[in-house]
Amino acid sequence: MACALAWAGLAGCVPSLNWREVVVPGPELTALFPCRPVSLARPVPLAGRTVNLTLQSCEADGSTYAVASGEIGDPAAVAETLRALRDATSRNLAAGTDFRPEAWALAGATPQSQAGRWRVGGHRPDGQPLHADTAVFSRGTWVVQVTVIGSSLSDVRTQPFFEGLRFQP
Repeated sequence: MACALAWAGLAGCVPSLNWREVVVPGPELTALFPCRPVSLARPVPLAGRTVNLTLQSCEADGSTYAVASGEIGDPAAVAETLRALRDATSRNLAAGTDFRPEAWALAGATPQSQAGRWRVGGHRPDGQPLHADTAVFSRGTWVVQVTVIGSSLSDVRTQPFFEGLRFQP
């Protein structure tokens, strides 16, 4: 948390970023958002099943910050669902399979072969560049995807978001 606060302090110099803790429904996860998120829930087809995903997202300084979570109920389907979340991000950005994985793990997450963090580059429908810094992980049978997406991304804006994630005790 100290590291997240340090990043938040650095990013706090940017007037458009107003960092706040937000509880993510379901997996007992707290996220640090740079703006007030809105919540949306809907069923999403993933890995051959329908998952009721709750999305919390907001836009700040030209980027969208989002956390999606859903309970799938079947421990055997978690890895496949995480892979489907990751692949959907790539398809949505028309990025193909150009993933740049980073070593990343969230304390308290259930170890899964498909969990991790990736930076993906792609394009908007109008051809303009679009980049995403995204992570997928799980806790029990809850799956979570965390994403920052924008025309350009910097660590000053993405690191506090990812380092601000923590499971509640």
